[in-house]
Amino acid sequence: MDFILIVVYMLLIYVLAEVIVNAIDVLSHELKIPEGISSSVIASLVTTLPEFLVPLISFLKGSVDTTHIGLGSIFGGPMFLSMFGFVFMLLVIEAKYKRFKDLYDLTNILFFLFAFNMALLANFLSFKKPLVLLFLTIYAYFVYIQFKSRKTKDEEENEKLFFSIFFSKLGIKDYTKTLAVVQGLLVIFTLPFVIDGLVLSIEDIAHLLGWDAYKSALVFSPLATELPELSNAFIWARKGRIKSSIGNIVGSLVFQSCMPVSLGLWFTDWRIPNMLMVGGFLSILSALIFSLSISKAINLRIGIIFIIFIIVLYFLYIL
Repeated sequence: MDFILIVVYMLLIYVLAEVIVNAIDVLSHELKIPEGISSSVIASLVTTLPEFLVPLISFLKGSVDTTHIGLGSIFGGPMFLSMFGFVFMLLVIEAKYKRFKDLYDLTNILFFLFAFNMALLANFLSFKKPLVLLFLTIYAYFVYIQFKSRKTKDEEENEKLFFSIFFSKLGIKDYTKTLAVVQGLLVIFTLPFVIDGLVLSIEDIAHLLGWDAYKSALVFSPLATELPELSNAFIWARKGRIKSSIGNIVGSLVFQSCMPVSLGLWFTDWRIPNMLMVGGFLSILSALIFSLSISKAINLRIGIIFIIFIIVLYFLYIL
């Protein structure tokens, strides 16, 4: 039964991702919002809400197990998204954009690499809480850089809201911006309930397997919390919006390497077990391989093979 529920929840998350992407696209078109803001900031903030709430709630509960779950989710999210998100993007680029140039501004990935390296380094430092200010500053500067961007989505089509037919039947036709916000808010309020149901189903399976809190948080929790980001990436890639697709993944990684990490530094003693350290290191390695691949420093196919090897190697390690 739990497996059936997991499939149902995953399908619901994909549908909600379609709806939120549609709302963001329409609102961005209406307000002429630059690409970096819509995909790397707005969309990533919406989809990373679960990654922020899971550790926050876990730390506030205060037990040893929930603290372990919180720490595991902080590292499991970026690990899952960097590995599966970046190998997916490389496969798309290999299939559709073999003769690419200036595909994405790699400067944005540096924010994730620096922040996550600092998160790992903090494990060996005697002071933890003062570093929270550093991570908040990193994310604030990342957002500032996106707002400075003047690159609009020139490949964007003028889409219609999914709920426009429903709204028109209610006699509401001329408030596109407001309706796009309403459609987006409906997803924002619905998504946490769907993800919570998926997490509960996943936890039941983890208990049946006899897995501890760290392992469950690393393997199963990201399956739930990272689905919105991966769904958004797939949807934009399907529409040919490769920059938006990459931007959503990178923006989500920057958020996850700053905001949830800040929670961990503030609420815990930030002692990271080896399993999480290895996962963090491989997350950084996946991001580096992706950067080298799209900068043409290494062949795309070699980059794909490397990241798939990292995925297999890590799951063999933790299992």
